[in-house]
Amino acid sequence: MSDVRCLILLSVIYIMTKISDLEKRVAKLEKEIATLMKTHVKQDSEPQPTAMDLSRPSGETQKRSKKHTPVKTKKKRKMNEYFKMMLAAKKAGKPSFVYKGHIYKGTKHPRLGMVYKKG
Repeated sequence: MSDVRCLILLSVIYIMTKISDLEKRVAKLEKEIATLMKTHVKQDSEPQPTAMDLSRPSGETQKRSKKHTPVKTKKKRKMNEYFKMMLAAKKAGKPSFVYKGHIYKGTKHPRLGMVYKKG
């Protein structure tokens, strides 16, 4: 019986040492978590400088060049003689006009006003 008691006692001691080792590890991990939480709170309140911030002197901002494509402004072309006469007839409300010997007759259009065709 003493051998069985000895085995039981040794197994209990072994289990107790394992439990105490686990408790120590848990305590150590809790301390690490607490320190990480403190540093995390500090990082949220003060943003850490990035590599770009550290590369330039304080107070200076990087100037960015803007690439502009030159916009070409087109000059208005001269209106040809036909259009000048047609617009004049349209403004006057004339039913027809003559251009270079041809008669252009107008028909009313709901959106465009008058539309002239050779006729």
